[in-house]
Amino acid sequence: MVEAVRDTEKSLGNIDYSLSDKAKKSRNFSRSLYVTKDINVGDIFTEENVRSIRPGFGLHPKYLKDIIGKKASKNLKKGTPLNLKLIDN
Repeated sequence: MVEAVRDTEKSLGNIDYSLSDKAKKSRNFSRSLYVTKDINVGDIFTEENVRSIRPGFGLHPKYLKDIIGKKASKNLKKGTPLNLKLIDN
């Protein structure tokens, strides 16, 4: 019975959630959050000045609802990819 369990464990393999090389290359074609209008320090992020567009170098679009209503920690130019360092909590 122990041998059967060990064989089953081997056949299942290891779970790996890291991106493969192919997935990393295709990440460029996915969407991410970008600044679409110039934003000054302390301005609030809205749906008018932040959009989900390509390429995928910014913050994942799933964070859009979390960002709306927060303030900018730096002056941001149009076309800047968003990241968590640019958002005041």
